[in-house]
Amino acid sequence: TGQEIEIVYKGGFVITLPSWVSASAAEGVVATELKLWLKKAVRDDVRVMAADYARRLNLKPRSIRVSDLSRGWGSCGAKGSISINWHLVFAPKRVLEYVVAHELAHLRHRDHGPRFWAYLQSIFPEQQAAKSWLERHGASLGEDFLNR
Repeated sequence: TGQEIEIVYKGGFVITLPSWVSASAAEGVVATELKLWLKKAVRDDVRVMAADYARRLNLKPRSIRVSDLSRGWGSCGAKGSISINWHLVFAPKRVLEYVVAHELAHLRHRDHGPRFWAYLQSIFPEQQAAKSWLERHGASLGEDFLNR
């Protein structure tokens, strides 16, 4: 319609700004809209991944949220509410999937004991590689984008 901000990703971002966005406001508008676009993208990915694991493993999370967590990559509350950190949009998909599987595994085993890790290994065999990737690179996920 010409009045909306359009964001398309095809090997890079193409962002079309409508005429109502002034040159002085463009950078802030682009940053805000790109952040919203990225959050929606990771939300969609998490929804698909979680639904697949929940169906296959007969797990019933109370809710699944993607948000800006102040610490950690995910959490599973006592009543089965799962939260995933949206900054994982900057990680490889397998790392995001690891965090989703990890938090869903807490629906079966609440702690990080040997039974939890064995269960997680059975549902996500690449867990050690993904966990190692996060330990090595997690602190800098989205650093350039988020610190603008």
